[in-house]
Amino acid sequence: MKIAVNTRLLLDNKLEGIGWHTYEILRRMVASHQEDSFYFFFDRPCHRKFLFGPNVHPVVLAPPARHPVLFFIWFEWSVCRALDRIKPDVFYSTDGFLSLRTQIPTLLTIHDLAYLHFPEHIPFLMRTYYQLMMPRYIRRANHLITVSEYSKKDLTTQFGLPADQVTVAYNGCRPVFHSADPSQNQAIRDQVSDGKPYFLYVGSMHPRKNIERFLDAFRLFKEKDTRDIHLVLAGRMAWNAASIKTKLEQHPFRGYIHLTGMIPDERMAALFRGAIALVYPSLLEGFGMPVLEALSCHTLPVISGTSSLPEVGGDAAVYVDPLLTTSICDGMVRAVDHNPEDLTWINKVDKQVAKFSWDRSAALIYQELLNLSGR
Repeated sequence: MKIAVNTRLLLDNKLEGIGWHTYEILRRMVASHQEDSFYFFFDRPCHRKFLFGPNVHPVVLAPPARHPVLFFIWFEWSVCRALDRIKPDVFYSTDGFLSLRTQIPTLLTIHDLAYLHFPEHIPFLMRTYYQLMMPRYIRRANHLITVSEYSKKDLTTQFGLPADQVTVAYNGCRPVFHSADPSQNQAIRDQVSDGKPYFLYVGSMHPRKNIERFLDAFRLFKEKDTRDIHLVLAGRMAWNAASIKTKLEQHPFRGYIHLTGMIPDERMAALFRGAIALVYPSLLEGFGMPVLEALSCHTLPVISGTSSLPEVGGDAAVYVDPLLTTSICDGMVRAVDHNPEDLTWINKVDKQVAKFSWDRSAALIYQELLNLSGR
């Protein structure tokens, strides 16, 4: 089978949620199907580490697509011409975008519909592009992949799709995220939180992630709890984070809050293991990768009881109402009293983590590619 793939989000040292999904799925697919030829479409020169085998052929297509106008040019002109030239059996796109002008059978991954539920959190040009193009992409795709039952239901409800047109292929967790000897945890605390116990947030500082309400909850927690507990925020600031920055600057417990920026996976795993809990009160998630990463490190997640997060947390997480500051605070109080060495909880964690596998999801997605190819 000849498979063309949109790999424009495979960026060296810049992999985030969709980029990691693309990386993990394709790495397994290429290794398991050496009889197939994969044509990876990049929008800039690629790093050799993303060429997962001799059956991968990199195709660099201009222009670099990092703006709505350039998205349109790249997909409707550059990608379309490449598909006409290569004539693959199927085109696979992992980032929600595709070429409308091609007749090649297309498998499209949609991670979430945040643009519909929280349009105010997206820049004007991007929001306009999503609103104009996403319905067309979704209806043009021959089959859809998504990463949770929540997102599948959202897709079928919002666009009137039959359930059998959407396949759920969960994200997995990278091996670097695992439990370890707790005696190592003090070392990371010394590095990030003045040696003190801390709550952890992982992800971009974006309004949809509910950071401002979380900061208010941390204030309530500190007013109630006299223990010297800190907060570590690990991630980059989003484009529209001015109000979050103001909230941080004016926070009465600013001295207890530490920002790390983006950090390497190995250090991130240590951050999870050293934390009292991951606190992740996001308003909407298509999956919620940090929750699975926390569980894999045997760290308690305190998370929203909404969107996809209960699927990922199962019965091993503490759930809060993301719209209530008091509820988020109460979840943090429960986390402080949690015993991470409780064997009953650890058993729940291990059973929950076992539900998610990159290998299984790569096999599911490959089968859909095979179905579309007609082979």
